Amino acid sequence: MRHGGGSSSWLRVWGYDDALLAERRHPTVAELDAATEDVPTVVHHVTGHVAVVNTAAGRALGLTSGDVLVERQDLLAAVPRADRGATVASVAEVLADLAAEGITACTDATHTNDLAALELLAEAAAMSPSIDVTAMVGADRLDSLGGLSFGGEVRGSTAAGAVGSVQIGHAKVMPPHDDDSAIAGLVAMARQHGFPVAIHVMDIDTLQATLDALEAHPPLLAGMATNEACRPVPDRPVPDRIEHCALALPEQLDRIARLGVAVVTQPSFVTRRAQKYREQLTPTEQAWLWPLASLLRRGIRVTLSSDAPTVPADPAEWVEAATGRELAPAERIDAVTARRLCLDDR
Repeated sequence: MRHGGGSSSWLRVWGYDDALLAERRHPTVAELDAATEDVPTVVHHVTGHVAVVNTAAGRALGLTSGDVLVERQDLLAAVPRADRGATVASVAEVLADLAAEGITACTDATHTNDLAALELLAEAAAMSPSIDVTAMVGADRLDSLGGLSFGGEVRGSTAAGAVGSVQIGHAKVMPPHDDDSAIAGLVAMARQHGFPVAIHVMDIDTLQATLDALEAHPPLLAGMATNEACRPVPDRPVPDRIEHCALALPEQLDRIARLGVAVVTQPSFVTRRAQKYREQLTPTEQAWLWPLASLLRRGIRVTLSSDAPTVPADPAEWVEAATGRELAPAERIDAVTARRLCLDDR
């Protein structure tokens, strides 16, 4: 997508996945320069968590070193963007595509969401009313809600008068790159606003820091009318969520169960990234990969999802991966259970 015009025009690209590339790595600055020359270019990873920039873009963004930006939203925010109307139309198209695939509800788990993002999403939802939309809000951006609480609603409308809405979901906690120590502060911030949290967890160390943070900052008790910030609290605690839980020790799963935390996981990763896992993980680690049956045996609440657009929003694929995975086959579950987990709430 090109933004701007003339010599100030930028090229912004999305969708590469290093796990699926023959090189098993991110593109380098030199490779981007060879293809893009002096056009400032940002190439976003399919997960949205990494962006590679060429020399011209790095210069414009004030970078002094490094080929890859990891969780540097402060820098990426300076990249020119499409106008609001084009963005709303693109989001509405995504929602329509999901509805066409039989998806009836989705959650936007973007960790940079604030009130403005929810308003944009609500406007897009008005253009695609056949799917229910929930949006998480970045734990560090809850002040932007202006007192709106968890479970509340943000409404939007089109020029033609169609009305859409977005339900306010969990506070999303995205640990800064290589800094799991920030998790506890973000959880505490969410608690001050009366929000349950959804924490992005892809490895054992991050899971450990997550469990420590949740233990130090337990959910608000049922029956409390308000929290410290005088915001409403649900009649009963809403479970905190671990997003992904890609790698976990058995004793960590025991702790998840004790804390009453729910897990939203994506079995498609096991099949789509199987080669990467075989190359980069030991046999012991592979046995701990993307647990599913182990979660259910412990009575942990589990929901299957896609993490789209990283992998397709296709429940049939989730069921197939959950029932027929080759890596860690002990984590397979039966098809009836897998289909039920696809239907759980968001």
